[in-house]
Amino acid sequence: MSREVSFVKLQGAGNDFVLIDCIKERLSLSSEGTSALCDRHRGIGADGLILIESSVDHDFTMRYYNSDGGEAEMCGNGARCAALFAHRKGIAPADMTFDTMAGPVRAAVHEGTVTIAIGDVVDLRMGIELDDLGYELHYAVSGVPHAALIHQNAKDVPRTEFIEMARTVRFHPVFEEKGTNVNLVTQVGEDTLYYRTYERGVEAETQACGTGAVAISVIAARLGKVSSPVECETSGGDILVVEFDPADNGARDCRLTGPAVISFDGSFTLDLGFFDPRCGRGSSTVAHDIRGKGRQRYGHAASANVYGVARQVVKFEQTVRIID
Repeated sequence: MSREVSFVKLQGAGNDFVLIDCIKERLSLSSEGTSALCDRHRGIGADGLILIESSVDHDFTMRYYNSDGGEAEMCGNGARCAALFAHRKGIAPADMTFDTMAGPVRAAVHEGTVTIAIGDVVDLRMGIELDDLGYELHYAVSGVPHAALIHQNAKDVPRTEFIEMARTVRFHPVFEEKGTNVNLVTQVGEDTLYYRTYERGVEAETQACGTGAVAISVIAARLGKVSSPVECETSGGDILVVEFDPADNGARDCRLTGPAVISFDGSFTLDLGFFDPRCGRGSSTVAHDIRGKGRQRYGHAASANVYGVARQVVKFEQTVRIID
């Protein structure tokens, strides 16, 4: 038994995602299957997977999975890409509302940019003392948790040093079991910040983070460094604009605007193998045929344990063409 699944690859300010329309037929992938699709060396490659599902109350539901296969409450740049995807697919109008685990999100698709209204930033904690870190540390929740380390020149910090520093914060017990995303932040101008983000679930530095831009803007405003609207320069070189109304415990009516682009589209075939009654699921094989403009061919296979004794084998036969 097999099923062909279409997908679209999008990126928002350098954060890239695989998006799948599950409105008519839902898709269930194991965490290992999700990781295989997001693998940059053996799969399509992405920071995360986004499934677009139906919603009772709004235009659709966005389900977001990090590249490690774990489901997360929210992703700011992922939400902006989901809005563009849904609008281009005819699932939602240019002005839309969709559901996430973090709550409803309003979005507006413009020419070249997408704005999302992600609600409030809460649980603002300033001046956290964390072991012998040596940097000013603050924290806020913008749909997902974010720690902010204030630095004089975040651009000059070596990548390995930033990752080591970020992992110390990311897994610290003060941020409880799920931990936190970690941002290194420098003020580079009036109402302008430069930042780098280590994302939990990706467990690496990414080129941008939308919820991170929102969190650091609110934190920097509380420190008196900036005021809304704030321009946030990502490590990938894009600009995200954050608007908000300050509040006692964070901020209200937070809005995020930035670029969102369709990179390419394609399909993969999901083949269901044997059924394991102990886990209620079968194994699966995934093969890809990715289509667009300008091509490249290659192929390989990888496997991972999934659902107890069942195994998931991900096979790639790809023709890649980039969409202008």
